[in-house]
Amino acid sequence: MSTRKVRNWWWVDFRMHGLRYRVRCPENSQAGARNYEVVLRGRLAAGEPLKPLPLLTTSPTFAEFSAEWFITHVKTNCKPSSQRSREQILRNHLVPFFGKDHLTDMSTSSIERYKALKVRAGLSAKTVNEHLGVLQKCLGDARDWEKPVASPKFTKLRAQKPKFNCLTREETEHLLDAMNSARWRAMVIFAIHTGLRRGEIFGLRWGDIDIENAVLTVRQSIVEGIAGSPKNDRERIIPLDEEAFKALAAMPHTHDLVFHRGDGLPLTCSTAQNALYRACKRASLRPVGWHTFRHTFASWLAASGVPIPVVQALLGHSTIVMTMRYTHVVPTALRQAISTLTTHRPEPVHELRAPGGQQSPFPVTASLTAGIV
Repeated sequence: MSTRKVRNWWWVDFRMHGLRYRVRCPENSQAGARNYEVVLRGRLAAGEPLKPLPLLTTSPTFAEFSAEWFITHVKTNCKPSSQRSREQILRNHLVPFFGKDHLTDMSTSSIERYKALKVRAGLSAKTVNEHLGVLQKCLGDARDWEKPVASPKFTKLRAQKPKFNCLTREETEHLLDAMNSARWRAMVIFAIHTGLRRGEIFGLRWGDIDIENAVLTVRQSIVEGIAGSPKNDRERIIPLDEEAFKALAAMPHTHDLVFHRGDGLPLTCSTAQNALYRACKRASLRPVGWHTFRHTFASWLAASGVPIPVVQALLGHSTIVMTMRYTHVVPTALRQAISTLTTHRPEPVHELRAPGGQQSPFPVTASLTAGIV
């Protein structure tokens, strides 16, 4: 087989009957080029004329296609917050670097240069990986839309696992005492005892609460004043405890939304965050965000031994991998789980000392210590 890649595109290049045939493959892959060569050789062997391929349209530049992709795909399929994030990544980072490159010229080496440039500029690995995700999705859609496009390799940077900013119960009490507004105090209590995201709290309606059965259904989220479905488009049911009920009782039942500005209109992120920052300052606590209460909710549940799949259901995570990040707070539960393996100790227990003379926290049976010198 005589296939070769020229300027990030696969070509068929072979000789037959003393003539050389060099044709660009309509499918940009080595397997496609090999199959296309078989087709061309078959035509020549049958005496058929080798019809020229229809001319491919000129590959658009990344700036041209990304603008089309944003209007056609992002504006149609993504939520407002995701639209804004992708628009900023394209405008401030990807287009200035890749904008003049044609889609067929996008290469692995140029992507590696982009990564190096952004790391030197001080961007975190997580942020650079978010940029690569947008770029990869854009080029993938270009391929699905049958645009002439290269197939560069994407290698994400190694990013440290995020550290969770959780509040202790004592810190929570200090924060609540520093709240000078009944509305904000009720929102904090409600957030800690339900695990709802900030947008889900903003979008909570009285009609979503079943007082008789003490449950609420997460049906909508309000982000930047726009109401939409919850994250991952999944509704979920959250049982209400006594503290969550008290928080609801502190809110006047005068408008459709439970938590609002006072006139029934949705709260804004800046207003809620500023109120929280001021309370943290009065309580002499580190600044925290509303998402901290969601982490606090999950951490308290995990530390109390609640099974991780149950925590996942309450948080509304699409995969259990996200929820498994909270297993770092359950050493006691893990120790209790391991202890269930020992049902009886028929043999006398001997003391085992660790290297250095320190006593082990575990009793060891005679059979285990028999071979220890």
